[in-house]
Amino acid sequence: MSHPKIGLALGGGGARGAAHIGVLQTLDAEKIKIDRIAGTSAGAIIGAMYAATLDTKWVENRFRAFLESGALESFEKRSLLADRSPDTLFSQVAKKVKDHYVIMMGLNRISLLKKDKMAEALSFLIPVNEFESLKIPMDIVATDLYSTESIIYSSGDLLEAIVQSSTIPGFIEPTFKEGKMLVDGGVTLPIPVPVLASKVGIKIAVDISRRDLGELKDPNMIDIMKRSETITSLALKQKLALEADVLIRPDVLGLHWSDFDQFDKLIDNGKKAAQEKVIEIRKLIRDQSKWSKKLKAWFQANA
Repeated sequence: MSHPKIGLALGGGGARGAAHIGVLQTLDAEKIKIDRIAGTSAGAIIGAMYAATLDTKWVENRFRAFLESGALESFEKRSLLADRSPDTLFSQVAKKVKDHYVIMMGLNRISLLKKDKMAEALSFLIPVNEFESLKIPMDIVATDLYSTESIIYSSGDLLEAIVQSSTIPGFIEPTFKEGKMLVDGGVTLPIPVPVLASKVGIKIAVDISRRDLGELKDPNMIDIMKRSETITSLALKQKLALEADVLIRPDVLGLHWSDFDQFDKLIDNGKKAAQEKVIEIRKLIRDQSKWSKKLKAWFQANA
């Protein structure tokens, strides 16, 4: 019996991407074969690591080594866009200073970090250079801020595609190429389910969005703008998630994209969320396999 092809759409979310590792580990343990991956931002990173090796334990260990290497120090020190809730008088004052600093700096700079810093960090994680060296096909999503369109990469320079897909607007320097201004794929396709639509029979989406936004205490202009943008993003993600045949939504603990200190818990939550969907996935595989067999028999009888 022929089985339908399964595609996995891995959404963006920075540090929350560790949950993707847990999802992949459960699917791997359950012998659910992934035939194609579409990735945005963190999903592009974890997806490429897996597509290059098909070894979920290697992905976990390599990412753990990455965290322990100190490569993220520059990202954490410059994480001015983080929105953790201030609890003390000192942190409230610091928040006001930070917001003022961000506004003033934003008038004079295009980003906080250079693109080459991102490329240097990611080169530690990605063991191959070209899409063609991956063991399963992959699509990586970036966004052109000029045309407002999604740019889909599936061949050529793998690291460059991942860098573009992970370029958080305003935080990492954009890529200017062939009349395009390329940034994070999450701007247009935070969960890249549509990329898989014509390529696989079953689409599994993994949404690692932070949905618990917390209470807005004494909000200022920046807080209101950020909350409004987040709500718009969540609405888009919900729409994209509905296009999947199966939606896996791990508990991401309400973490900001720059919080990398819950790696193990996120992996565990990814495993748990995927395990809860195994029966549903197997049923879809059986159902589509039966229909495929019936259609094949019909065509043979009417040929």
